[in-house]
Amino acid sequence: MRFNVLCLIVLSLLCCLVPGASAVSISISPSQIQEGDTITVSYSGLSNGSVFALRMESLVDVAGETSFTYQANQVSMPFGLNSPQVVLSASPVTEAGIEASEGETIKRITQISRTGTVSISQSLGNLPAGTMELIKAFGTPEEGVDAVNVVLEFSGVKMGPDSGAITFSLTGITDGSAHVIALVDGNIVTDQTILVGNPTITTPTTSPTTPPPSGGSGGSSGGGATETPTAAPETVTVSSLDGIVTLETVDDAIDGAAPADLRIIRSTPSGVPDEWQVLAGSYIISPSAATFDPAAALSFNLSGVNATTPFIAVYRDGAWTVVPSRYEGETRLAATVSSGGQYALMAYAAVGAGDDTTPVETETAPMTTTEAAATTTPATAWGTAGVIGALVVAVALRRQRP
Repeated sequence: MRFNVLCLIVLSLLCCLVPGASAVSISISPSQIQEGDTITVSYSGLSNGSVFALRMESLVDVAGETSFTYQANQVSMPFGLNSPQVVLSASPVTEAGIEASEGETIKRITQISRTGTVSISQSLGNLPAGTMELIKAFGTPEEGVDAVNVVLEFSGVKMGPDSGAITFSLTGITDGSAHVIALVDGNIVTDQTILVGNPTITTPTTSPTTPPPSGGSGGSSGGGATETPTAAPETVTVSSLDGIVTLETVDDAIDGAAPADLRIIRSTPSGVPDEWQVLAGSYIISPSAATFDPAAALSFNLSGVNATTPFIAVYRDGAWTVVPSRYEGETRLAATVSSGGQYALMAYAAVGAGDDTTPVETETAPMTTTEAAATTTPATAWGTAGVIGALVVAVALRRQRP
């Protein structure tokens, strides 16, 4: 009896000594800078194994310009990232890309657009903490346009100090702004605007975009009481930047988030069963608190997928489970989902040639096909550049310096 009482006392004392779990905090300062100033991204409470993501949405003023460019110097990252992904989207442009310089080595990725949109998806090797000398983003706008939408999304599994600061300086730009969104495990932690110089354009075009209400109602017909017309629900479509995943719903079906706050962030899956293989990474519907009633339609683009039994899975309560799915056309696999969270396209690791390839079918809403973005070939030196590229876009330029 004495032993049991002693154990309870010791446990109580230990509980008093253990500090409470701190909330994740991420801040970016200062809120406005001039060219060459240092930008600091401070963070605390960021545990190892957390999925860290940055999404930057910028409207770049290119009136009278034939190109745009910006660069960062001496970018210091205090933590590493496992299995990171970086995706860049720019439109309307004829080409866009990223260039990185480290010592005497220069890495450059450029993509030419046939549709007015450039999307570069880069899978990176594990990135250790360190410093990159130079990173530059660049592009050529379509002729006659006044502004270019630039969106960059970067994510990975954080490994390193739980608190610290990322620092870098900017040169080659004069005025600019960006909507910066930082997410941890699919939840928005920071959502703010950073200004460079004295820009006149401060609000980027964000995704998703819902169509405006239709024209005025036709009014009542005949006599009697006047009826107030009921506006039809507006369709809300959100896609990942690489074009692989699309979510489609209606505005009045969304709870726990505003339609304009919905995002699909590419992430890195963990805890995947040994008998499964990941085909296209995992994707977080953010905010994770968002719910859909009726259920939303989630679809994956199968272009380039080499698997006989693809299926959609969701990560819930520390485990992956299969979501009933069906084919939509020849190139998309779709499922209905009722909440945010992490989803992935997977397949069984060992599949015989003669196995049944038909997924379980459920009712789904019609899908809007999104062309998958081209994926560039990974390179070791490019890995560090990807991290810095994500940070640089946190303050996208408004105008190239002469």
